[in-house]
Amino acid sequence: MTRQRDHLFDNYKAFLIILVVVGHFIEVASEENTLLEVLKWVIFSFHMPAFVFISGYFFRKKVPLVRLAQQLLVPYVIFEILYYLLYTVILHRETELALLYPKFSLWYLLAMFMWKALTPYVKKIPGALFWAFLLGILVRASSLDDNYLTLPRMFTFYPFFLMGGLLDRGWIDVLRQKVRRTFAFAAFALINAALAWAALYSGLSVKIFYGRYDYGYLGLSNVEGMLLAVLCYLISMALILLLFILMPGAENAITPLGRKTMPIYLFHGLIFAVFRRGHEFYQSMGIIVETVLILEASALTIWLLVQKPFVVFVDKITHLSFPRRQKTVDP
Repeated sequence: MTRQRDHLFDNYKAFLIILVVVGHFIEVASEENTLLEVLKWVIFSFHMPAFVFISGYFFRKKVPLVRLAQQLLVPYVIFEILYYLLYTVILHRETELALLYPKFSLWYLLAMFMWKALTPYVKKIPGALFWAFLLGILVRASSLDDNYLTLPRMFTFYPFFLMGGLLDRGWIDVLRQKVRRTFAFAAFALINAALAWAALYSGLSVKIFYGRYDYGYLGLSNVEGMLLAVLCYLISMALILLLFILMPGAENAITPLGRKTMPIYLFHGLIFAVFRRGHEFYQSMGIIVETVLILEASALTIWLLVQKPFVVFVDKITHLSFPRRQKTVDP
């Protein structure tokens, strides 16, 4: 019997994968492009926390480590090699094949492996969610390498994965029934207006939402950084919940994207690596043309990566089987 799709979550995932691609492509925008700078703040304030939250929601039972490795570590290694070949052979960019230092967005696969492997045990710890948030706040006050095994991001975003795993689907239904959409839209707009102000006038870097960089790198004291981290957690969580209220629950034009997020996520960085080489050309075209080019390139990339060859390739590499040792029988 085929399990019925939850269109609400498919729509949410579709919306998020669009933001992932757009969020990366607008990295090439000029500093004068205030529209895309504001959009970057809005996107990064919640898109990865929301993705992690939903991934946690769909993780309901312990999975054998071998299966997790098949689903996550195999594609991680394959795409690390693809990135390495693209950078060195085609783009002539100096880099190393360093599997402990994930390239571009591949950190998510490595983090997901650790989250899924550890969460069944973490849930048994009293007050696990509190300790997860505390660790997520404290980790960036440390001197951990910002990309080694993606540890800072792994700890920073883990509370969202844990919360997603604790979520009851009925709570979302109650939330959607009890809270008026007009109120949710107003609250969503107000938070985004505050983010727009921060983007233009606060002097802060949008990297406060990246979960990767320590407070010193961001020009903050540890106390300032930890207080800001708490605020970022609150903003992310508020936007995640508000979008559950605003997101359509019926199947629509973008719903199919929510079923094909993995090929888009894995492949789009390769296309972006080529696209970003022309950043000086895009910036010379003026803000309006630059904005249109970036958004069109994002849309074209998404359309391309939901085509069958990419979907089939990712499906194949996430279902590879490890060779089994054959038992020898004594004569």
